Amino acid sequence: MKKLNFMLIVLLFLISCKLSTAQVSKIIIGVDGFTCSLCAKGVEEQFKSLVFVNSVKADLKKTLFFLAFKKDSDIKLEELYDAVEDGGFSVRDIVIEGTGILKVDRNKIFIFISPNISPISLKNIPENYSDGNTVWIEGKYLDKNLDIISIKKMQ
Repeated sequence: MKKLNFMLIVLLFLISCKLSTAQVSKIIIGVDGFTCSLCAKGVEEQFKSLVFVNSVKADLKKTLFFLAFKKDSDIKLEELYDAVEDGGFSVRDIVIEGTGILKVDRNKIFIFISPNISPISLKNIPENYSDGNTVWIEGKYLDKNLDIISIKKMQ
């Protein structure tokens, strides 16, 4: 019994270590509706005011914003949408990059689990992935799902 308890503790420790290094590291947001650098500056300042955002870089020609996040902070996708829409603009698309663990729910839908973002349902997972895989993932966030652009198994 003591061996079983010890093994369980070790297993839980290893899982928590795996999750502690996993996190969403970058989000790229495409924004529609602004026509000048002043508009872009307003959106950039909105992003910077969010407590979980570490840095923001803008590409005015492509109307993209590259966001990096503070370590161990909770990323709130709704707040990113609000930051854009409060300025009178619209979100064209969101691309999410990060590491996490794949889980399969009872409906056999893959879920991306990462400690700094709410779980996200995945679309277009290749067949060679399974429950429990640790992955690096890049995907386009649409309708509360992440449509996979690229995915790689991690060791």
